[in-house]
Amino acid sequence: MTETNPEAAEEPRRVRVALVDSGVDTSHPWLVNAELRSLRVERKGEGYAVCPDDPVDRSGHGTACAGIIHRLAPFAEITSVCVLSPEGRCSRDGLLAAVRFCVREGFDVVNLSLGIDVPKGAPLRPTDYKSIVELYEIADIAYTAGVVLVASGPNASAFRTYPGRFKSLIGVGRASSDDPEFLRTEITVDWEILAPGNDVLAPALGGGERRWTGTSFAAPHVAAHVARLRRDRSDLSIQDIKAALHALAARRLEREAGLPRVSMPPAQIDHGGALSS
Repeated sequence: MTETNPEAAEEPRRVRVALVDSGVDTSHPWLVNAELRSLRVERKGEGYAVCPDDPVDRSGHGTACAGIIHRLAPFAEITSVCVLSPEGRCSRDGLLAAVRFCVREGFDVVNLSLGIDVPKGAPLRPTDYKSIVELYEIADIAYTAGVVLVASGPNASAFRTYPGRFKSLIGVGRASSDDPEFLRTEITVDWEILAPGNDVLAPALGGGERRWTGTSFAAPHVAAHVARLRRDRSDLSIQDIKAALHALAARRLEREAGLPRVSMPPAQIDHGGALSS
């Protein structure tokens, strides 16, 4: 009779990351060991459907983001949901369909290195209201379902970017750092945390590498941190995850300042003390 060893190591938790972007070149050397699935959003009659896709990238944007996630969270299962054209554009309805799909599928974290840019000095048009309200409702559903949405903020101060502004998700701004582990709290109307987003080394089409700049490349750093938290503590709520990210940022500041560590580690976060956003 075989006895169960109570001290045997538990099987690592499966963590599923969705990347709503331009597709992913799964043959890239940075990603040869990654577990990747490729889907695309396709127009079907009056609506949109999510279908299997070839493992290709239309612009290189998605491959760069996937490489950043895989570098920091190599255990994560990445599902690419292609919505962007080779020119880096997509319809708003296509974006809505992609995010709805990801929430419905219950991914642990969804990376949205894209969004709707609206000039700050211009009034919202009726079509803007419709798209933004629908995105807002989907983000609320994601929050309730425990699906963490990580969205990039604007790259220029003249714009407001949705859904990155929504406080039910994690909005990300960019900072300059050569350390991929870098995080810094900066709570503004546009985002709440900063990650490396200037001259970030990441994959490029053709099997090479290049330096990328933009909030698009800061967001996957944060998505990878969320994947780690989800692997280690599947019971954390979205508010707990936000608090854990800010605790990581605070501990970094403490180390840089040479101060004694006072922040709580993520595994000991008090639910009542989670950061409000």
